[in-house]
Amino acid sequence: MAHVKWLHIPCHSCGEELNTWDMRISHALGYEHIVCEKCVAKEYGKDVQEVRAIMEDHFGLKPCQGL
Repeated sequence: MAHVKWLHIPCHSCGEELNTWDMRISHALGYEHIVCEKCVAKEYGKDVQEVRAIMEDHFGLKPCQGL
């Protein structure tokens, strides 16, 4: 499992700093701009843990160590 790497790029939606996990889930969901997992969760009416479970179940993605 990869370690989290901060990208020094703000979330397109809220402005929070993005990391490699945010980039991976944004690409998996087909977002045009990278958004943080909190914004993804908010958009789908889920909490962060539910989003992580969905990413693992449907896409086989696990969050980076350190998140």
